Amino acid sequence: MAKTRNKLSHLLLLCAALPVGAAFSHSAGAAEIRISWWGGNQRHEATLAAINAFQKANPTITVKAEYAGWDGYLSRLSTQMAGGQEPDVIRIDWNWLPQFSRNGDGFYDLNKQKDILGLGDFPPNALKTADVKGKLQGLPISMTSRSMIYNKTTWDKAGIAYPQTWDELFAAGPVFKQKLGDNYYPLGVAQGSSDVLDILTLGRSYMAQKYGIDMIDEKKQSIAYSRDQVRELFGFYKKLVDSHVIPDQRYFSSFGRTNVYEIRPWINGELAGMYLWDSAIYTYSSNMPKDAVLETGPFLTMPNAKDSGLISKPSSLFAISKNSKHPKEAAMLMSFMLSNPEGVKALGLQNGMPANPKAQKLLEDIGVINPGNLLANAYRAAAEQPATKVPVSPFMENQELVQLWTSSLQKLDYGNGEVNKVADDFLNSANRILKRAIR
Repeated sequence: MAKTRNKLSHLLLLCAALPVGAAFSHSAGAAEIRISWWGGNQRHEATLAAINAFQKANPTITVKAEYAGWDGYLSRLSTQMAGGQEPDVIRIDWNWLPQFSRNGDGFYDLNKQKDILGLGDFPPNALKTADVKGKLQGLPISMTSRSMIYNKTTWDKAGIAYPQTWDELFAAGPVFKQKLGDNYYPLGVAQGSSDVLDILTLGRSYMAQKYGIDMIDEKKQSIAYSRDQVRELFGFYKKLVDSHVIPDQRYFSSFGRTNVYEIRPWINGELAGMYLWDSAIYTYSSNMPKDAVLETGPFLTMPNAKDSGLISKPSSLFAISKNSKHPKEAAMLMSFMLSNPEGVKALGLQNGMPANPKAQKLLEDIGVINPGNLLANAYRAAAEQPATKVPVSPFMENQELVQLWTSSLQKLDYGNGEVNKVADDFLNSANRILKRAIR
């Protein structure tokens, strides 16, 4: 099996350097466009299939595919954009908009191709997330929310139901330790890996429910929490560790830079839950044994919560380069993948739940979305939550801020500072970071 995967990966890498569908004949007025994205082999295969279908329908357009894993993608794109050499169609993360298009001029304004893109089919709230000063800088590929997923087998062994409140979550830790042993935890959220935001977003939801505010005040270019509230946020993390709900940073450091979904404790069920973007569910479920049963769990709430604390955003966007010589053809490719039945079928759910409701309906009709689908269930559970009045700021994913958060938790777990001191230092440094980042 491993050899087969290696051969497939090698073949995909070779294909990435070649024009997709280059065997088709082209007229003298043919257009050539490039598209880039990140992901794993399943996403690569699905996207390549969609591109091939597009070229069969549009034989005068040549599409060159450039794809890779997550690591290094942003760095490469930054270099390309600095030199004006970026692809025509670019997959971008939502929180990159402040970096690349602070004033709405970093990418092509998609409103200029609204008919080709079928913007009227997309929910206005989804489009609003990519609107920068009246210019649409990206088209949401899918919308995603933070969800709880659990390993049913492990929770059944522990003999308790999935928690519905924060108090029930804290109470689950000692039960796991007593009944299953020191190596078993209700949750496997981590820092120091690709999952660096898990704890921060979990704490942010708790704080939003309790205080009804976001973590970041963009107008004031600072952390929105008071000093006491920041201390409470760090105390929240410390309680999760002390209650045996999650392992500390020393635990995850023992696995090096490996992603949580690749480590043995997640695969064998010792880490019995995950708080993640629902668009990442397939990444976490694909490494599990065939007999493992993953289920979505209730959204954690507190009595008299001021807000649902739900965190939602576009999982990613397709943007068009402002330097593209073929914006119409680029828009045609985007529309095909996100709205055309052939493109939608090819991509399936490899990018998460489609932002276009018509695409969702199509996948339901052909059985890709069904009652047993984990992603669909997580997406629907999020949709059933009360609408949040506290939208999350994209600056919460600022790389410097996330690194500061991670290193601060490491100080706690390695005994290099007590909670209040670490929290105070974080607040001071975070405000300096945000002052530079938000202009």
